[in-house]
Amino acid sequence: MNVRLQRKDKEIKKVFRLMGDKSIAHRSLIIGALGKGEYTIRNFPNNLDCLSTLKCMERLGVEAKIQNGDIFVSSPGYEYFSKDAGILYSGNSGTTARLLSGLLAGSNLNGTIDGDNSLRKRPMDRIIVPLRQMGAEINTYNNLLPLCFRSSKRLIGIEYNMPVASAQVKSSLLIAGFLSEGKTTIIEKQSTRDHTERMFKALGSKIEVNNLKISISNSNISVKDMVIPGDISSAAFLIGCAILHEDCNIKIENVLLNDRRKKYLDILLKMNANIEYKVTKIDNFEEVGYIIAKSSSLKGIILKEEDIPNIIDEIPILAVLSCFSEGNTVFNGIGELKYKESNRIKAIADNLKDCGREINYSENHIEIFGNNKYLNKDVVIEPFNDHRIAMAFAALSCKNYKSTIINNWECTHISFPGFLSILRDFLNVEIEK
Repeated sequence: MNVRLQRKDKEIKKVFRLMGDKSIAHRSLIIGALGKGEYTIRNFPNNLDCLSTLKCMERLGVEAKIQNGDIFVSSPGYEYFSKDAGILYSGNSGTTARLLSGLLAGSNLNGTIDGDNSLRKRPMDRIIVPLRQMGAEINTYNNLLPLCFRSSKRLIGIEYNMPVASAQVKSSLLIAGFLSEGKTTIIEKQSTRDHTERMFKALGSKIEVNNLKISISNSNISVKDMVIPGDISSAAFLIGCAILHEDCNIKIENVLLNDRRKKYLDILLKMNANIEYKVTKIDNFEEVGYIIAKSSSLKGIILKEEDIPNIIDEIPILAVLSCFSEGNTVFNGIGELKYKESNRIKAIADNLKDCGREINYSENHIEIFGNNKYLNKDVVIEPFNDHRIAMAFAALSCKNYKSTIINNWECTHISFPGFLSILRDFLNVEIEK
């Protein structure tokens, strides 16, 4: 379906609570089920990506019952996972495919990891190479999905220097390393999301973190109840709407404020955004708190390559916000965006140009020429089946006097199926089938 959005002239003052963070939810099922026993996951997000992980874990022998947004899990423990997993379908989720690769290889299981047409185009050599170094038997064509894992011998821990900054690759290797013989040490090129390290620590496993060097070895691991804080990457789009709306003051409660995930907020503060946040508690080694966001006038800034890994999912909404800022905004070192659900560099550029905004870009950078004036034209956004492109340009409609049509809105169900309902607080929404 397509969605037609039209800005509203009204004051907005509201408090929101969001579904659980997607990154932590994946790990609550994959890492959380390594131990044997029963546990509960509260505030589990009902999005397609996380449901793909849930179905895959069920094929491995994990029992899960969903009730009112919570999941009651019973795991046999990794030593008793199904030895022949069959086909584990990851859908559109790169996190599912890559983390499960570490699990299958490390648990010495037979199985095939596959995904949709989009995921089949994304590079998997970045996990295949180190997993094979550890002794994994993986069959593939052109280092793409499907990946066929064959039971062989127990993996051997390695020391591995990461050639790319990727939390998914790091997590895959840490899971495999936990299940291997000896110690596995990962040396990162740049810091990336550290939810895997925090969850292993919360579950009592033996893991050592020293800046960019992480070491793990097999040890006892427990199961533990988890409450997943609100998804800060989903909050990014809600914050974007608040900043662009004329008269807005919102609060987002119980949201993840992990130090490597709040970079988006810190960048917005540098851009002069009228926002504030505060950590109010620590839950399973994750910082949780609130965010307040208000209508703002932004200024352009220059983002360095080292900023990018921890805002990789927020670049589309930052690009939209940048086009309404005073001055230019430059994103450097963004080559990884080509390997997401779409080529996000091109998707951002094509849609901003269709909106009449000026942008220069290459394989590794984007420069956006800001202009704080409202749009005054009907625009049609093509998200290229990419949920974050669709949601970023939905926020743009808060700054358009005329209508904004988002094609293929269903792609947002990958991460944020409830976003359309939230948009009704900011915009007039018309569904076109």
